[in-house]
Amino acid sequence: MNINQLNNQLFSLTTSEKFHLKYPNSLSRRYNRIQKTTLNGEELYLFKFDSLMQERNICLNRESRYTPIPKHIHAVIELNYVYRGTFTQIINGTELTLQEGDVCILDMNTAHEILPLSDKDIIITIDMRKKYFMDSFLARLSTQGLVSKFLVEALSESHHTQKFLIFKKQPDIDIHSVIQQLLCEYYDTKICSNEIIDSYMVILFSLLLRMYQNQTNSDTSNTAHDEILLLILKYMESNYKTVTLESLAELFGFHPNYLSSYIKKHTGKSYKDLIITQRMLQAGFYLKNSSLPIQEIAHEVGYQNLGFFYKKFQEHYHISPTEFKRNG
Repeated sequence: MNINQLNNQLFSLTTSEKFHLKYPNSLSRRYNRIQKTTLNGEELYLFKFDSLMQERNICLNRESRYTPIPKHIHAVIELNYVYRGTFTQIINGTELTLQEGDVCILDMNTAHEILPLSDKDIIITIDMRKKYFMDSFLARLSTQGLVSKFLVEALSESHHTQKFLIFKKQPDIDIHSVIQQLLCEYYDTKICSNEIIDSYMVILFSLLLRMYQNQTNSDTSNTAHDEILLLILKYMESNYKTVTLESLAELFGFHPNYLSSYIKKHTGKSYKDLIITQRMLQAGFYLKNSSLPIQEIAHEVGYQNLGFFYKKFQEHYHISPTEFKRNG
């Protein structure tokens, strides 16, 4: 499937859309088969995606136009991408409109409803099992260093209370072509399609992390705290073998005690824990991408005591360095 064929398919009327054009404001008959549940005392639909996903961990779909989608929750993580036009949904009682090129990620069990789409509105949804989202992408993306790890964890449910994230379109970050390639591969499966889809998903989330970092740095409402924190983490990431709390505090103009509290407040981890994390991330990189013996890797990341290195590695990865290298 090429891009022209993809666009023709995306803009073609589906059976569901023909029904809604004929019977405006009528819900599809499929809602008679969808389970309902109660959340915070309110009855709403529960979209499980069992039949659509079956053996799969991911499902791509185009939202049906000309009809509202009543309030519901998902048993999966959902990503919405505005391929063309606009997209308005009400999330937890707040009406939000996304423009072409914007992205919204919704956590599981987040109540929302969708207002009717017009002819020109093409909305792509990517639904993922929670484990697939966390293990296949967030875990892989967070192995590059403290900055990536911090940004990745901002996408996980334990680090945000809204249960959704909005990514506004950025001209210098092209996620549109990645979405197009994903759709082509999904709609026209061939040998290794699953592997190619997974690879495109890694690229997509890598680009979303860039968008998230850019938004964080440019959001004046954050009083520059996030930008300073990212600079601190970046410096720790690059100088983890030599930096001390005192030298870091002097560099950024803080008292060491204040900096220690600041890091703990904004990352949930102590300065010492973050340095150990960076050492472990770097050790994992060497184990997977070099032929260095384990003892030399331990020395390279700052450990002279091999037994202590093994202990910290086991605490971080829950397997030994030998097993990690074998599995990598």
